[in-house]
Amino acid sequence: MTQGNKAQGKLSGKTMIVVGGARGIGSAIVEVLAKEGVHVYIFDTDRTPNAINHYQTQDVSGYQAARTLAADLAEQGLSVKAIAVDATSEAQVIEAVAGVVHESEHFYGLVNAIGSSHLINTVESSLSEFDAIVQTNLTAPYLTSREAARALIQRGKGGAILNISSIAAKVAFPGISSYCAAKAGLQGFSGALALELATHNIRVNCVCPGIVKTNMWKYLENRLIEPNESLDDLWARMEGLIPLGRTQIPENIARFCLAVLENEDITAQSLSVDGGMNLYG
Repeated sequence: MTQGNKAQGKLSGKTMIVVGGARGIGSAIVEVLAKEGVHVYIFDTDRTPNAINHYQTQDVSGYQAARTLAADLAEQGLSVKAIAVDATSEAQVIEAVAGVVHESEHFYGLVNAIGSSHLINTVESSLSEFDAIVQTNLTAPYLTSREAARALIQRGKGGAILNISSIAAKVAFPGISSYCAAKAGLQGFSGALALELATHNIRVNCVCPGIVKTNMWKYLENRLIEPNESLDDLWARMEGLIPLGRTQIPENIARFCLAVLENEDITAQSLSVDGGMNLYG
């Protein structure tokens, strides 16, 4: 991987993994980190979209999208590499993290931007549907965080782990009980892990975005829209839930994540970037 003559930040020269970095908030984080001089590895799946998450409308896998993103950023002289990893597979995660650590002398940690949603009332859902959402939103971050932490402890120079949770960890919403449960679990897991790793100078934090117009919301809008309601009316209704009166954008979430990763005194925090929406929780 090469590094162009771009602005160099506090993390310049370090290596980080972004899990689920092919699209949405994850891709924005990849770009922000790369432009700060970070060598970024994108972990994303090569599985085809399935019928119970918000990627069902996508005609390419996450890994294919990650390869395209990496190639686009490489043309700008940035250091980004895509790796096909099913982050819910323990064996694949162990192998992939070990490979990154082996290639890099300056492994600094990872960002878990992986996530999926499925809109269904609990009484109508199946265990397999619940498990699928928990696997993506909680099990995968557990596996990747664990392996990153093991590598950072062995390296002995500190580091950072940042997990992207959600407003749904703090405010309950009907129809996404599995997602709320998993994201709240991720918040709790991150706090506990931060305490476990503090003596190693490894910081762990959560960022909880609000309503961000990514592919997840393209999926949700078709299911949340009311009879005779236009998309503009739907979004006006959604914005009415936010004190600042506007949705968030991936780039702003990514820049906030960069600030958290750079600040050596922030750990064990669950930080909201939601226009004040968490106050309703």
